[in-house]
Amino acid sequence: MSAENGIAQDIADRQVEMFAMFVGEGRRITRAALSAASRIPTSTLKSWAAGAAMPVHGLLTLRKFLPPEAIDMITEAGGARMVGITKTETNWDQIAAGAAGLVGEVCEARKDGVIDHVEDGKLKSRTRALIAELAEAVSEG
Repeated sequence: MSAENGIAQDIADRQVEMFAMFVGEGRRITRAALSAASRIPTSTLKSWAAGAAMPVHGLLTLRKFLPPEAIDMITEAGGARMVGITKTETNWDQIAAGAAGLVGEVCEARKDGVIDHVEDGKLKSRTRALIAELAEAVSEG
């Protein structure tokens, strides 16, 4: 498999995972609400959720309605994360609380000496969210 095909498959896999984590009933936003807000047809969102190639304009449109860590799940396949260009004041208390919470979750997960696959998934999700916050903080210059 070529490197290009490897990245394409990794992106498709991450895209499926991202939709499963953030879009749907009981998640960040339902597919219908995302379609209405973004003006992307529900059928297109459904195909992207199944792993169909998403164009860059689609990813940038979704970025307006999904948290940064959701979009980073996809861009990390290419070794990149997205950082907004709109400057906001850093909430250092929120960042400290997020970091402390992650440390607490790691300690709790390691309590039995093993971080299982469920705990690993939760820690990765929490870490992605914290990374997104930190990336925004350091991009402010």
